[in-house]
Amino acid sequence: MSGPTPTATSPAIVVPGTSTAALTLAPAGTPAATETPAPTPVLASTLPPEPSPIPPSDPQGDVGAYESGTSVEGVPAGVDIRAASVGADLQVVLQPTEGVLAELAGWATEDEVLLWISLYDPVPDPPAVFTDWVVVLDLDGDVATGRPAGEARINPDLGYEAAIGVSYNNASGKYEPYFLVWNPTQANLASQPEEPRFTMNEARTLIGLALSLETLTQNVDQTTGVTLVPEGVKGRAAVVSWAGGQRVVDFYPNRPD
Repeated sequence: MSGPTPTATSPAIVVPGTSTAALTLAPAGTPAATETPAPTPVLASTLPPEPSPIPPSDPQGDVGAYESGTSVEGVPAGVDIRAASVGADLQVVLQPTEGVLAELAGWATEDEVLLWISLYDPVPDPPAVFTDWVVVLDLDGDVATGRPAGEARINPDLGYEAAIGVSYNNASGKYEPYFLVWNPTQANLASQPEEPRFTMNEARTLIGLALSLETLTQNVDQTTGVTLVPEGVKGRAAVVSWAGGQRVVDFYPNRPD
């Protein structure tokens, strides 16, 4: 199978891919396969071979049905979130200067936003079903701006302007990073031409995402009119996949319900 699929025996892989809408962000639907040629992987030599321990923050085994949140069986590996670069209070530091995971230290440049999601179980190589890892960002911390709160499962308490993530499209066999911005005029998420970089650690339990802060700020401002408030940024991480023919999801932090 072709495509930039990280392997468990190689260092983390940084892949510029093809944008795709995240299932976390849409009320329903299955992603269509893409035929975009796979880019050439670039090995990230800055990551150490051994994973750094991440204190468990999200309960293990809390993946639920997408619509109802009820527990489900047969959840694929690589979906259950252990922790993420979002605080329990939804606060997000876009460019952390301390507390960066050892495996991501030095990976993002000083001009980039750094986001990550860690998992209890390693991502299969390759995943058997479509899976989406995403972080949504409310760049001004104002629930009255951005995507209306409650419009999607991921934002009952956020008005988010941007979504940064990576999907594994099992139809094409490719990892597809994407950067989406909420367009209030069209009332939908617009795919941006700039794509984030992503990396997966050797243990396949950590997803890292990096995007130019200038790109994030400008694209959101031009599309939504929202200005970045660094100290007010909020967000939520999610992993969406399929089990037994139904969509399943894990949120971090969990929804307030």
